[in-house]
Amino acid sequence: MSVYRLGKTGFRFNAVHSFADDAGYDRLPHGHDYEFTVMLEGESASGGMLFDLRELKPLVEREVIDVLDHGNLDTLLPDPSLETLAQWIWRCLRPHLPERLRLGLTVWETRSLFLEYWGG
Repeated sequence: MSVYRLGKTGFRFNAVHSFADDAGYDRLPHGHDYEFTVMLEGESASGGMLFDLRELKPLVEREVIDVLDHGNLDTLLPDPSLETLAQWIWRCLRPHLPERLRLGLTVWETRSLFLEYWGG
């Protein structure tokens, strides 16, 4: 049985957050240019296509980017960490994708800081 992992990258939004309990500069509101990749994993469907990626861009824009872009993560998330952000994005997308597919994300906060999340 063959398993495939299909991804689309380049989803971007800008947002501000802070960590009030941080002793350093992260306690102050600051912004990031976030970028994320959506990955779908599963067995190939009949016809050979795992998922039609043309459906993914409008879904991500409507459910995630339109909500987060130029927003304040402090007002949306109980903890504006990269982990909590990835979970939030995952929860927004999961109900709109076929159950047979496993959903994963890679979310970059900076060019050198990222997190991979496969839900749970």
